Amino acid sequence: MVLWSFLLLGSPAVGSIDDVLAPLDDALLDLAVRDAGSRAPSVASVPSEARPLVEPSVDEIDLLAELERLLSDRIQPVGTLKLVPVSPMPRMQRRSELPEITLLAHPARISSSTALVRFRLQDEGVVLGDHAVTFRVQLLARVWAPSRRLVPGDVLQGVDLVEREVDLVREPRAVVADPALLERYEIARAVAPERSLTWSDITARALVRKGALVDVIASGGMLAVSMKGQATRSGALGEVVTIRNLESKREFPAEVVDENRVRVRF
Repeated sequence: MVLWSFLLLGSPAVGSIDDVLAPLDDALLDLAVRDAGSRAPSVASVPSEARPLVEPSVDEIDLLAELERLLSDRIQPVGTLKLVPVSPMPRMQRRSELPEITLLAHPARISSSTALVRFRLQDEGVVLGDHAVTFRVQLLARVWAPSRRLVPGDVLQGVDLVEREVDLVREPRAVVADPALLERYEIARAVAPERSLTWSDITARALVRKGALVDVIASGGMLAVSMKGQATRSGALGEVVTIRNLESKREFPAEVVDENRVRVRF
């Protein structure tokens, strides 16, 4: 429309085609800018999940960190507790120090992805207000995932495992990476690689096997006696198994203390 109007109404005094096209270029550029502006996404068109539910201020971030610390000390969760406010946080006035925070009510344990926390703010004994805020909750922890396919009977070993960070609220059965578990557990069912290992996938490793000869340490006071015995059933560390005396054939209970070693107290 701009092009035809210009050509029809153009003046014969124009000296060159560049003079004709110069205002045309400006008009087209103006149209392009306005068209791009009409297609630019507004704030309302941004997906809601990409925007934070509540934007805390700098002081509110400090308050949030202190609430995470207090709640962690109170319930002692496995993993690092993270709170994301879903409802508005209390408005904080500018001050050099945070007010004293007292937890009034909170979940006894973290079993849901949301939690309502009630707390009181005080300043030198003066109550500033009681507040209730709903949070989205995360428990971040390093867990194990197999680096290869594991089958029943495989002993839990670091060489077969990699660590990954997960939210234990979403994966409550995931096995937290703890070196103390290595060699003490074995695979109970086949596990595919690169997925979180769960407590259903492993079982305590039997350090004493049924029918195996074991070292029996009998102790009491200053007296200690060692002998050989035969296990009548398998047992893991700390479990009590029945041992048969090789000479008298009498059976007695004993605690598994190590691989092929049991202890009896008298």
